[in-house]
Amino acid sequence: MCNCQKLTDEMIDTNTPITLLILEDNAGDYILLKELLEQMALPVKKIVHAVNMDVVPSLIKNTVFDLVLLDLSLPDSSGVDSVITVDRLLPQTPIVVLSGLSSLEVAVETISLGAQDYLVKGEFDEKLLMKTIQHSIERKKTLDKLHFSNQRYEFINKATLDTTWDWNFENNKGQWGAGIIRTFGYSEKDLLFDWDMWNNSIHPDDRKRVAGNLKYHLENHLRNWQDEYRFRTADGNYKDVFSRGYLLFSNNGAPSRMFGSTTDVTDRKKLEKELALQQLNQQKLITETTIQAQEKQRNEIGKELHDNINQILATVKIYLGLLKNNKGDTSELLDKSYEYVNEAIEEIRKLSKSLVSPSLGNITLRQAVEDLVHEVNMTNELTMSLIYSVDPALKIDNKKELMIYRIVQEQINNILKHSHATKADIEFKSDAANLHLTISDNGIGFDKKERSKGIGLQNISSRVEFYSGQINILSSPGSGCKFEIMIPY
Repeated sequence: MCNCQKLTDEMIDTNTPITLLILEDNAGDYILLKELLEQMALPVKKIVHAVNMDVVPSLIKNTVFDLVLLDLSLPDSSGVDSVITVDRLLPQTPIVVLSGLSSLEVAVETISLGAQDYLVKGEFDEKLLMKTIQHSIERKKTLDKLHFSNQRYEFINKATLDTTWDWNFENNKGQWGAGIIRTFGYSEKDLLFDWDMWNNSIHPDDRKRVAGNLKYHLENHLRNWQDEYRFRTADGNYKDVFSRGYLLFSNNGAPSRMFGSTTDVTDRKKLEKELALQQLNQQKLITETTIQAQEKQRNEIGKELHDNINQILATVKIYLGLLKNNKGDTSELLDKSYEYVNEAIEEIRKLSKSLVSPSLGNITLRQAVEDLVHEVNMTNELTMSLIYSVDPALKIDNKKELMIYRIVQEQINNILKHSHATKADIEFKSDAANLHLTISDNGIGFDKKERSKGIGLQNISSRVEFYSGQINILSSPGSGCKFEIMIPY
């Protein structure tokens, strides 16, 4: 567990009781978590426990939660889908992910999608739990304040007049608007200016660059000039400004006048730096949790190889030694050796599969979906067909391919569990800008009004919306179901 900011006593009022929502379906894990919450110094006003995702909309109607402790393996939602759903339902509430070893990579991904922190089950005490809760609440507050300040600044900036100016090149004299008094602290006697006043007011480190930019526009008869630089105020300090001007030229091509305005962007620059720092801290957290996940995984691999596969192969070696020395029943020893080698191969296959990162690996989306369809057809529960007519020249990034694959998986599971269908079809096609996916079946269908709040459909919708896609569901009782999904490249 890593925290990228130092906590201070001022960050959160430890005397204010907090209200927590715990989404955890394992009774034992919930009891242990509740005991730790009761032991920590941070006062807890109320704990609301839920074992699945579909009750959350009703819980949030009457209760304001300060933090959500989210298990990634709920009966009706898991992994990234859970974080997307909770963040959509409670956008102002910080989320702390509760992760098991098998989902550490997913925990890292959830942080990048909005979770504030994560805890590995069985590897934290009441002190670490309290620190994580405090840190997550404070980080969420800080991010919300920065975004609110940024938005407020944009509105104020639109409502406030810029500092206007008019520059006459023929006599190198100019005149400021009233903003030079209001924004930069100068007096009315400073409203008239010349080249030296303007040039000397630019920060020495920016002066040569700004003068060069203006000279380039003048020599090339470019009418629209703009630049960012630091401008000196009346008290000798500097503000970040953005200036833009419109140039007029005489008949002989010489510059005659320039009208323009200067905007104080100091607060915007400060907010940009603070937001960049927050993003850097977030990236550090993601990087460090990734490293921790890798180290944890290496330890588990070593343990699995030593305690399981190595022991199987050691037994095979003993049997082969007996055969080599002509001891024991040859047929039985060969059969046992063959059996144990097969067992070792199967264990290695399971271990390799568990190490595959959250992507489709070296196979294409088409191959992955073909494998799914083949597996379904082998069960004889459903006859499924695939039509894939996507232009091979169009490339889809790996994350989007995985998301589309998960959508197909989710809907196939829905068809197998609920539709009572005997036939289903999957079709991929493309146009110049979009990938189109259609999944249809001849099952019993459903009333969209009744099923629209289902977690399965919400998971699919959340994935599509995350990539700016569109989804259309056509279904009614007795007429099957048809999903039409469009994802932009």
